[in-house]
Amino acid sequence: MAKKLNNPFQAFFDNQIVGMLEVNAAGQYLQVNNHWGDMVGYSVEELLTTDFQSLTHPDDLPEQLHLDKELEEGKRNSYRMEKRYVCKNGEFFWADLSVTGLYDDNGTLTGMVGLAIDITERKTAEERLRSAEQIQRTLLEASPDTICFKDGGGRWLLANSANRKLFQLEDVDYQGKTDTELAPYSPFYADTFMNCEKTDEDTWDSRGISIGEEIIPTPDSGDKIYEVIKHPLFHSDGSRKALVVLGRDITVRKKAEEQLRHLAAAIEQAGETIVITDTKGIMEYVNPAFTAVTGYTRDEAIGQNPRILNGGELDGSIYDELWATITQGKLWKGRFHNKRKDGSRFVEDVNISPIVSSAGKIVNYVAVKREITEQLLVEDQYRQAQKMEAVGQLAGGVAHDFNNMLAIILGQVEIALMKIPPGDPLEKRLLEIKHAAKRSAELTQQLLGYARKQSRQPQVLNLNDTVATMLKMLKRLIGENLELRWQPEAALPLVNIDPSHLNQILTNLIINARDAIDGSGVIVVQTTQVFLDEKFCYEHSGSHSGEHVLLQVIDNGCGMSQDILTKMFDPFFTTKEVNRGTGLGLSMVFGLVKQNNGYITASSTPDQGSIFSLYFPRTLIDESLSIQADHGTPLSGTETILVVEDEAALLDVTISMLTEAGYNILSAPKPFTAIQLAEKYQGTIHLLLTDIVMPKMNGIELSTCLLKTRPELKILYMSGYPRDHLVQQKDYNHGAQLLPKPFSAHKLTKSIREILDR
Repeated sequence: MAKKLNNPFQAFFDNQIVGMLEVNAAGQYLQVNNHWGDMVGYSVEELLTTDFQSLTHPDDLPEQLHLDKELEEGKRNSYRMEKRYVCKNGEFFWADLSVTGLYDDNGTLTGMVGLAIDITERKTAEERLRSAEQIQRTLLEASPDTICFKDGGGRWLLANSANRKLFQLEDVDYQGKTDTELAPYSPFYADTFMNCEKTDEDTWDSRGISIGEEIIPTPDSGDKIYEVIKHPLFHSDGSRKALVVLGRDITVRKKAEEQLRHLAAAIEQAGETIVITDTKGIMEYVNPAFTAVTGYTRDEAIGQNPRILNGGELDGSIYDELWATITQGKLWKGRFHNKRKDGSRFVEDVNISPIVSSAGKIVNYVAVKREITEQLLVEDQYRQAQKMEAVGQLAGGVAHDFNNMLAIILGQVEIALMKIPPGDPLEKRLLEIKHAAKRSAELTQQLLGYARKQSRQPQVLNLNDTVATMLKMLKRLIGENLELRWQPEAALPLVNIDPSHLNQILTNLIINARDAIDGSGVIVVQTTQVFLDEKFCYEHSGSHSGEHVLLQVIDNGCGMSQDILTKMFDPFFTTKEVNRGTGLGLSMVFGLVKQNNGYITASSTPDQGSIFSLYFPRTLIDESLSIQADHGTPLSGTETILVVEDEAALLDVTISMLTEAGYNILSAPKPFTAIQLAEKYQGTIHLLLTDIVMPKMNGIELSTCLLKTRPELKILYMSGYPRDHLVQQKDYNHGAQLLPKPFSAHKLTKSIREILDR
């Protein structure tokens, strides 16, 4: 058994707070103090029977044996190491062990003494610190953000992988270098490094955290935008300690923000109404177009249900269908009849879509709405124009054939009147036939007026003078219980209009006004000068901008509903009782106004009366385009005239009229016969009198053909169609002389003489 120390130092040895021990050259314990026994969990007696190396942790034993061998070989006489010892209970602890070799006079190792201090807590703390540092370094390296630490002098201490990669410093020993010193290693970023030094100094001077955005170019990806945060750290004495620089690539975010700004601007400036609601339909956003259309401000609308616009004209089932559709995540399309804040009505087409989150949940609804009130009005006006055009085509064709028949009747009557002496009993009967034929011709003109196709005989006139004269005659039509007021505006500009058309227009409107008044009432006819702007013309299809004379007929009669207003110009539409109207009056007015380049509107309120407004464009023409009245006897002549007419009876009548007037007549029932006749005739043909519309070859083509061989030939066209219709004919000379059918012998010969005497 090892002996205990028996000297004055025994008490000191036993009571040390560090482990003390002595072993022989073989490693067996010779002496240990109590604290060492406490450290390893063995009693002193147990230790003195134990091998020194048996308590060493297996992982540390090789190093221990190596150091002991060096003591034995005299390579060293002491050493110090940190090692682990295995306690009696199987646990281990860390000890800081200092060992000194004991030698005899020959230098042979006879033993060792050791001093052991428990450093388990320190080693544990160091391990924790190493782990924390490892975690921090891992996070630092794994971060997509650029991170850099600089000392107070601007020298780089640490930079993570993202930072080194961005600035092309992956293979550069950057530590201890400033931005200026690093610039040569990465020439592409030389300017960026220089700028960093400046902004670093600004941050130090501010002594606070700086946050900003910097544009950093890249060799292959273009410019990138980085959000840069710089945090200066100071010592307690206020001197610079370190600067932490963090950079985050926000290029994608900035582009997304820019796109959102553009989208927001587009929504704000969109002409369509855009409304966003929550899942219960409460409005959370409305764009300015919503305010413009509805009259509600944004503050008034947000928080409200779109039902504030409900005009009450739609069946509730439509809204049930709407909600059933959008709550299933589908798009709903429809049309709403809504009302504005001021109560006025409007129509809009609507698309409502659900907004779905990334989790697939509906979070909002967005409605895109387009007001179509004006569009519907324009479409109605266009349909009306198409309807009138279709009926007009029919009316024009009927009138053409009717004019041919009337021309025959009038011609035969005039020839008969030429054959009988004055005072003959047949004269009165023939004059009655002539009068009836002329009245029929006037009815034909009205039919063409309804079709907007009759020939115009316009005159440049002052509307005030003409209307005032007409009203004197029209007063007899309205009865004594109605007052007819004439309110002209002085100094009106001139208009170019057919007086007979104006008479028909005014007569129909005043009769309608009379019939709308039950009992006593007032009819006002007034004129004024107005200017139609582009907005008016857009809202009133068919009108033209510029200065106009406005003629209005106003009554305080029964008025009309909106439904009647939309149909009143339709042909054959009437609200009058049977046998009190044909339904052609207002449609004829519509056609006559259009043919005289005017525009007509009507407004009315039930039980408050109606206003008909007629707009005629101002004219700058100074001469009258009117045609002199048809009267007098035929004008004679001796020239040769080639007459071409496919209607045999009318050809015969025309020949008779011209023969009676002394002309030499060549006649043909069709163009090809006329060409052959002209080729064979050796004399001069002074004038070609030809119908225009004929089968196979029209009169225009005939005249073109004859002029090639007879360039001196003069031309007079005749037709039952109006000039406006003939403009559609190819090669028609708009300045050519046209004789409308039916015509009298005087009108025929007068037109011929005007051409031949030029």
